[in-house]
Amino acid sequence: MFDRDLTLPQFHAAAFRRRRGEGPRFSGRARAVFFLTVLAAGSAGDAQGSPDSATVTFWPQPLTGATPPVDPRARELEAAARRLGGETTPRGGDRQPADRAVLHEAVDARLDAIAQQQALNGERATALIDELTALAELYRDLGEFDSAASALEDAIQIARINFGLYSLDQVDAVASLVAVERLKGAHARAAEHRVYLRELARRKTDKSRVVGVLNGLAAEEMRTARELLETPAPAQVVINPPEGATIPLPPQKPALIALGAARSDYIATLRAALRTRTGNARDWSALENALVETVYFEYAHPELHGSSGLYGRHVSAQGPVAFNGDVFGTMRSATAASGTQILRSRVRDSVTFGLDPVEIARAVFELGDWYLVHSEFDSALTEYERARDMLVKRNVPRETLDAMLSPEVPPLIPVLPASTAGTLRDRARGYFDVSVEITRFGFVKRVNIVARSSGASKAVEKAFRAYVASARFRPRFVNGGLARTDRFDARFYFD
Repeated sequence: MFDRDLTLPQFHAAAFRRRRGEGPRFSGRARAVFFLTVLAAGSAGDAQGSPDSATVTFWPQPLTGATPPVDPRARELEAAARRLGGETTPRGGDRQPADRAVLHEAVDARLDAIAQQQALNGERATALIDELTALAELYRDLGEFDSAASALEDAIQIARINFGLYSLDQVDAVASLVAVERLKGAHARAAEHRVYLRELARRKTDKSRVVGVLNGLAAEEMRTARELLETPAPAQVVINPPEGATIPLPPQKPALIALGAARSDYIATLRAALRTRTGNARDWSALENALVETVYFEYAHPELHGSSGLYGRHVSAQGPVAFNGDVFGTMRSATAASGTQILRSRVRDSVTFGLDPVEIARAVFELGDWYLVHSEFDSALTEYERARDMLVKRNVPRETLDAMLSPEVPPLIPVLPASTAGTLRDRARGYFDVSVEITRFGFVKRVNIVARSSGASKAVEKAFRAYVASARFRPRFVNGGLARTDRFDARFYFD
């Protein structure tokens, strides 16, 4: 069983039970801003063939047609994973399989090679590990997942016999087995194998290979969280609890459990990288960005916590707050605080490792965003000013300074990674051209629609107005300072 003391307690305690706080001006419906979707809108006035207004997604873009720069963090994480020996993409998930006849021929050839190895060196020959792993890849491409799993289990057993029960030589085969079980839909079995991988990492704490193992586990758990997002929590039945008994918390959604595991694994990866001196500053930064993405993912999907109103109160990002003994309110506040700690650690480490000032400023801005969405206004504005001062002092080029401090369209906050927020589709259904006025704290004060595309029906307009009214934008700098009120023009595409 995985020893949870590999994780940082202040992070792990809140990993499974959190939901983001809302500012005092927001209702529960306002949560749509963080994942850029509209919760509901009436269907009256919909033109035939127009999109369902309850599922419309909006993307703000500059009227000039400029597009925001691509966030390089995903590529950085891929590069770090390669250097550290881990993975961030499913094994073989994006391969184009060969013709089935060719695959069957390759299977027959691989089986012959295995038979020859067994005849020459015995059924426990170490060369069989690679042969069986390669055979499993062919079976997986054929869709014969049971055969693939059987081959991998044989490879793991041979590795254990030759190199020891807890040798890291079996890691690649176990990781492949996790992927195969996921493809089969056997998520419980995949979870069992991930637990086994964690056990291997726990027992080999002095090995740099552990960093890659834990990084691969974290990426795998994040994929599972995305895949199981719509899977409901198991039913809980409490029959006649004894008087005075404490009723346990309701079961968690599988996606929330996977998300918590991913967060714990990324923390363990960072600790292992520090302990074994594995990787460089760029690798560390990529791993911290991946850890932060687990926070953003949870913000973007409040449905992870179900429809219970137990989490529906405003909390501070600064630290745990007691709510008259309400354990749910306290947990939620603790989770907000853990997110703050993760973001603050990234800022501190980006300075310590001497990253580029633009990267440091981006991390500071995102910490300010986190404070702002929790209505910690003074802290938010302080971080924004801090980022600006650093960029100015470091003589960042004017065009970069303008793009970060005074973009044509201020970003919606928090700024979600592309893997969480989604990307603008090539063929949007239509758009609204609007003038938006925002306050010093990013609240939308006034919206004026000045133009629209054909197909922008009344129902879609109603959905758009509900969406933009709930949005919060990062304040911009005007003439060197944060504007008390600000106005910008934008085109909001919808699908």
